[in-house]
Amino acid sequence: MIKIILPLFVVLLFSSLTHVNAQKVWTLEECISYAFENNITVKRQALNAAYQQNELQQSKMNRLPDLNAQTSYGHSYGYTWVQQEAENIDVNNRSFGMGIGTSVDVFNGFSARNTVRRNKIDLMASLASNEVVKNDIALRITSQYLQILFDKELLAVAKEQYEVTNQQVERALKLVAAGSEARGSYLEIKSQAAKEALTVTQQENNLALSILDLAQLLDLENVDGFDVVSPVMPEIEGMKLNKADEVYAIAVDIMPQIKKANYTLESSEIDVNIAKSNYYPSLSLSAQWGASANWLMEDPNGFNRSLGDQINSTKNTYIGASLNIPIFNKLQTRTNVKNARISVLDAKFSLQQEKLALRKEIQQAYADALAAYNKYLSSYEAVMSYKESFRYTEQKFSVGLVNSVDFNVAKTDFTRAQSDLLQSKYEYILRNKILDFYKGIPIVL
Repeated sequence: MIKIILPLFVVLLFSSLTHVNAQKVWTLEECISYAFENNITVKRQALNAAYQQNELQQSKMNRLPDLNAQTSYGHSYGYTWVQQEAENIDVNNRSFGMGIGTSVDVFNGFSARNTVRRNKIDLMASLASNEVVKNDIALRITSQYLQILFDKELLAVAKEQYEVTNQQVERALKLVAAGSEARGSYLEIKSQAAKEALTVTQQENNLALSILDLAQLLDLENVDGFDVVSPVMPEIEGMKLNKADEVYAIAVDIMPQIKKANYTLESSEIDVNIAKSNYYPSLSLSAQWGASANWLMEDPNGFNRSLGDQINSTKNTYIGASLNIPIFNKLQTRTNVKNARISVLDAKFSLQQEKLALRKEIQQAYADALAAYNKYLSSYEAVMSYKESFRYTEQKFSVGLVNSVDFNVAKTDFTRAQSDLLQSKYEYILRNKILDFYKGIPIVL
């Protein structure tokens, strides 16, 4: 019996643990953190930064002397003419050589130094690009997270309205059975209940799709049971709305897209100096040491010397300097400098474009937030008004003073006002969070 129960207990325990794990709910902070660690775009951008780091390190190493060793071995055979003997003789000869050399650039028009400076700036630009990608992901996740919360509240409203109508259906059925109300009224209110049941189903589907969209945004392999935490939302009245100009004045100094554009401009300015370096003479130093040896494979006359003796007698050292003075290179340097200056102008336009785009984004977010807040105030008043009107109509409908058509109209108006209120509420929260984000404040709920 124990042999049967124990495996069954293990299976049930594992299933319970699996269910609990599948039902884990995510906070907004967890979603953003997970995306930063696992998003492929972020990982690829990190690889680009690592590549730029390697380029910077190599440009520093390029200023050091190089050192190369070489060795050679050869075997030659055939006939050669010997003047003393006045005849061709068969020669089987082998040779060996070795050497080591080094060279260093003493002056190259400051090209190496400027290349290091440019690669440092390019690395900073790459890191800024990584922050741009992260910011974009954080905003997309926040928007989708709030969409889920909005859909959850809409679903709750739809269920609540359906429950109210369903109670009226039960009441009408009892009145019809008692002969106090016509069957037509019961059928009308039942039809309304069926419509609202369909609305509940539609809202459930919308919520499921919103949750799926966020799970796919996080690149989750298994989306079963995925859900998010529904935090206590801040009161709209207590959320300060900063002016667009105030937000922009802060954002223009901290947003990574602006930093990246500035780095790109600075890098292009250094490229002009690198291009100009070809106008200057270049000076390099080099040194070499080498030795060689030759011997006959067949040496009946004892001409061959030992390898060490030949190396010592043939070793040689060379130290030299090379000065290259550019005189005319088909105007290639001048063309490169012109093109580099064009790149500087393009980088300046790109920086202006990024600043304009940032200003427009902030202005749009502020305008949307202000519109959402005004809509929220109007919707709140509408909800209070329609709520009272619906309560009054519901009371009269319960005693038969109004028909089901009037009841449904009042109920529909109330539901629509609730939907508008929720929509404006979450729109305002989202835009307000975006404005805070542009000020460097992390997104939290």
